[in-house]
Amino acid sequence: MSGTVKIESDNLIFEIHGVDMILAIRRTISIPISHVVSVSTDAVKWQPFQQLKVAGTSIPGVIKDGMFLLNEGLLFFEMHDPNKCITVSLNHEKFKKIIFEVQDKEQVAKVIQDALSKK
Repeated sequence: MSGTVKIESDNLIFEIHGVDMILAIRRTISIPISHVVSVSTDAVKWQPFQQLKVAGTSIPGVIKDGMFLLNEGLLFFEMHDPNKCITVSLNHEKFKKIIFEVQDKEQVAKVIQDALSKK
């Protein structure tokens, strides 16, 4: 199930919907736009057994929701289809990256890029 991403004031807000709220152990994540380094629409790899699940749900090839620890740091996933995900890289936040599934990743990435160019 895809989530939604929106910008309110100077914050980038990720909203998780449906049962994914329970599986990810979160409903929303709010990040100041000034902490966003970049956004990518590249397909994400599942990388089973290459990370430590901190909190959430992981069934390789099916669902990855929640917090995972990788070599690069703590990442947050909301992913069912890796080809529908955006990857938002962050500074000065608990998460180094947020990998988030959306309906139209190109359009969402453009909205974020536009907000970044205004900061």
